[in-house]
Amino acid sequence: MFGNKVQRKRRSLARSLERVSVPERPYIGRGPRYLVHPEIALACAPSLRSMAAALRNETVAFEDNELRAIQSFISNGAGSALFGRDATAAMREAVRLQHAVIAPKAAVQDSAQAQAESNLGYPSPSPALTGS
Repeated sequence: MFGNKVQRKRRSLARSLERVSVPERPYIGRGPRYLVHPEIALACAPSLRSMAAALRNETVAFEDNELRAIQSFISNGAGSALFGRDATAAMREAVRLQHAVIAPKAAVQDSAQAQAESNLGYPSPSPALTGS
């Protein structure tokens, strides 16, 4: 039951990321011409597309705070660099989020892989040193 809701949220977020990565046409009329300026959309596009691909990958687990950070980046107009005019700041934020999203561990790990990651390449102490 909950898996479907989480998958729907991830797919929706992935669609939104892909939509934002495409530069929009200018709006002629009252108000701003662009919600996301085309230069910013082009600068952030590779990171946004890779986040969308990672969200669609069902074998990767995500924490709720990571999903909230991505949602805030693409929907918070006042607090997000994506809706500003500084392409460098927006690209830095998109890359930071990309590293946070792509870095998660796989949802299913075998015990040998988990043990190898926990040791970080260091040998376990000998029984003589640990007193056991």
